[in-house]
Amino acid sequence: MTAIRVFILTTDGPVEIQRITEEDPGVKSVICLDGKAVALPVSPAYEAFVRSPTGVIESCFGHPAYRLDVSGRISEGLSWQFGVFLAHALHKAGRLDGSAADVAVLTTGEIDRDLNVLSVDAVAEKLMLAQPLLDSLVADGVATTILVPQDNAEAAADGSSLAPVASVAQAFTLLGLDLPEKTVPVQVATASDRPRSSAVPILTIAALLIAGIGAAWWLVERDRKPVVASSAQAEATTVAAVVPTVETPAVKPAPVSASPQLLTTLVERRAPPGKSCAAVHFDAAAPRIVERSVANSGQFAETPLRGLCGLVYRVTNKGPAIDLTVLAARAQRGAETVRTKVFLRNQRLAQGERAELEVKPPRVQAPVRLQFLLLAATDLASRRPEAQRRVPKELPIERWRATPAKVAAYGYSVFTVSHPLTP
Repeated sequence: MTAIRVFILTTDGPVEIQRITEEDPGVKSVICLDGKAVALPVSPAYEAFVRSPTGVIESCFGHPAYRLDVSGRISEGLSWQFGVFLAHALHKAGRLDGSAADVAVLTTGEIDRDLNVLSVDAVAEKLMLAQPLLDSLVADGVATTILVPQDNAEAAADGSSLAPVASVAQAFTLLGLDLPEKTVPVQVATASDRPRSSAVPILTIAALLIAGIGAAWWLVERDRKPVVASSAQAEATTVAAVVPTVETPAVKPAPVSASPQLLTTLVERRAPPGKSCAAVHFDAAAPRIVERSVANSGQFAETPLRGLCGLVYRVTNKGPAIDLTVLAARAQRGAETVRTKVFLRNQRLAQGERAELEVKPPRVQAPVRLQFLLLAATDLASRRPEAQRRVPKELPIERWRATPAKVAAYGYSVFTVSHPLTP
């Protein structure tokens, strides 16, 4: 039967599941990087996902320990579970291909004990970072679909090959897989509750069906480029439509706006119940990850500092290539001045590239607000240099509030992102 490649959508770009190997039942399951002796920090969470009674892999597929090799790093969140479960099912059926295949599936989602697919964060950002891979797969004639939780269906865009599913059973129906015994209570998708044709291109589904499948808060910038997985050359096959509906267009790159478009994603690393941040920092406990996103300008919901181990802000360029400068300020409620820092200056970002800002949670007794001014220039040569002059480390709050309008007058697109923090 036709083999399938499985990719996990992450906020670092898509990661391919290369291989699954059954290990001795006496050892713990592990996720390794690219076939090397490098265990990823997410491995303890994978062990819990595999082994009974906490996990579902052993009860569904009959083995308690595995080694899973992936092409890139996976964060400590849980959105990898859906793709990993599908990969195990394909491995059991002898259909997981980590190198070349005529069919590819991209996934994101969490799985509960009843094999429901739960919603996850940052789906829009993950899809955007996967666009280069999608373009490559389509160009190589690989039938491709994207499986996401039903509750994340709003992330679908016109022309995207995105299929929202509420359960593993629905995904198995699309992939032509037999359900393991544990999935018997789960309702299989019917014609009435399958994804609408506007969200799933006919040729993709037809291919799948016919194939049978306190102080130190300073910021540290890190530039990340989206992971672009290589695709093996596969001969394109014309497949007759089997669903009597209107054919939708193939996957196309997202249109690029003429003006700057930014997506800022907040990633909170929190200590799990009963554990401390020290346990998280020394890898004695897997952190609980909370993600939220703001498009262009906006404000994140108030974040309590108790139990907060780390903050990361990811600024992703969704529009044309820009030069990005980021100013940051921290202000306490009622204060007349703010502490400022310029930590990113004229950083070139192509579409899909991002800058990552890491923040150490402040130790304070009163509420504080972090505010970021994102200055984007599509044509740096035309911008007046006054906007890039030195910024004092401390400014009167009224002068800081006037900064966005002043910089905009110099020809920059200015976006303001705020984040209140409480003790």
